[in-house]
Amino acid sequence: MRLRAGVVAVVGAGVLLTACGDDQPEAEVDLSRGEELYDRHCVACHGGATGGSIDDIPPRHNAEGHTWHHADCDLIDMVLDGLPQREGHPQMPGFEDELSEAEVEAILAYIKTWWDAEQREVQAEITAQRCNGD
Repeated sequence: MRLRAGVVAVVGAGVLLTACGDDQPEAEVDLSRGEELYDRHCVACHGGATGGSIDDIPPRHNAEGHTWHHADCDLIDMVLDGLPQREGHPQMPGFEDELSEAEVEAILAYIKTWWDAEQREVQAEITAQRCNGD
């Protein structure tokens, strides 16, 4: 499992990536690139910005789903490595050969625009605790 040091925070129409514990500068993420990548690789199984419920399998990534309950580093690992088939859940293929970590971060930044402020805040706290060792 890869552990990554980074917190993605949605700020207005843009997204900033901030790294905790290192001297990396803040970098703006292109939300339109995230949308393009999501539409190409994710929407067919996971749906779009509206609809669905927290119990959907495969899970919705919007505010009705449960993606915001997971840390960024875990979500990145799930996308790049995939998930094995288990009872009641289809196998999710890994996208390591198709997407870079930066592209997955752009996808995450895009889907975070679907969440409300409280969901983004809770998810950022989960990310800080899980991915940064705080």
